[in-house]
Amino acid sequence: MKKIQLLLVLTVAVSLMSFKEANGKPTNGEPVLKKAVITFIMPQGDDKDTDTKVTVSVTSKFNNQFDLTLASRNDFACNDTWEDPGGKEYTYELGAATGTKLSQISGDVKIRITINPVGNDTVKFNYRLTLVFDDGDPNTPPAELKQERDGITLSQDNRTFTS
Repeated sequence: MKKIQLLLVLTVAVSLMSFKEANGKPTNGEPVLKKAVITFIMPQGDDKDTDTKVTVSVTSKFNNQFDLTLASRNDFACNDTWEDPGGKEYTYELGAATGTKLSQISGDVKIRITINPVGNDTVKFNYRLTLVFDDGDPNTPPAELKQERDGITLSQDNRTFTS
């Protein structure tokens, strides 16, 4: 279901680009990655300890051949406790590989989330990843690709989630 949503968003973005070009409106260029943001949504159950570090890497196939890193951030949130009363959100900007063109992304966008706890820690969360692409034209809104997953549990014994 999530793959279908991502493909639908990509199809709409490409269709919008084609529509704009077909109508003869000037374009400033192809949409390129400008920003990447991840939000961790905490359900009731467990929290993330203050000393647990988080690393996120977002990749996609480049021209159906090799992995292209779209965004990443290493060892962050190490001073943050993600509280567990449910419904709390923690948002972080990732280092985006700016200049990556929307057309270069082929196939699924994959995310890898790794925790590095000190001692024992179990973290239950959902996440929402947002990639923002902009063509530089002030008359068109940026295109957003979103990926969401629910029900992820990581711990000292199972440190990595890969979509």
